Amino acid sequence: MKSQKKTQPVVVGLDLAGSPKRPSGFCWLKGRDAETQELYSDEEILETISPIKPALIAIDAPLTLPRGRHCLEDDCYCAGGNHFRECDLELRRMKIRVFPLTLGPMRMLTKRGMALASKFNKMGYKTIETYPGAAQDIWKIPRQKDPKGLKKGLRQFKLNGALGKRGLSVHEMDAICCALVAQLHLQKKSLALGDPTEGLMILPKP
Repeated sequence: MKSQKKTQPVVVGLDLAGSPKRPSGFCWLKGRDAETQELYSDEEILETISPIKPALIAIDAPLTLPRGRHCLEDDCYCAGGNHFRECDLELRRMKIRVFPLTLGPMRMLTKRGMALASKFNKMGYKTIETYPGAAQDIWKIPRQKDPKGLKKGLRQFKLNGALGKRGLSVHEMDAICCALVAQLHLQKKSLALGDPTEGLMILPKP
């Protein structure tokens, strides 16, 4: 009997921008084959991901609110509640800087991330939250402020396609990191920070 090669699941990494006017990095990853691009509107993101039917989508954006908060509006009674989730506090204990979800730009990103994740889930796609900066720290490779160093560091994963692309943006490289985390999570090689009842952040195991 001929041995059948196990089909590699397709995962997606999304380095989401807070505003649709700014580019979001997108990465499609299957085994070691990776393709990237920049996307803008929610509609463009949904239309790009839909035909791929990924096994998992890893998003660089907060996908849950701190315990005790049900929104991020200043005039709501919950506004005086927590600014950080347990997963955020765990990152801080790891000496990895993270901004409060209630901060202006983070607030916009959180709202967009939660809305997109809800749409993905309704479409039948599983989503996880990740943070490429933290993943890069764990892998001991440069962050996006050093694009050449980050691209060089990503070569250790021996990916085909994306890393040979000319003009690869930092958003696309962060999306690659998100996709790699999604792949590791499916392989049960990931670390989950936080309280499951509040929201988890998925990262590579050190």
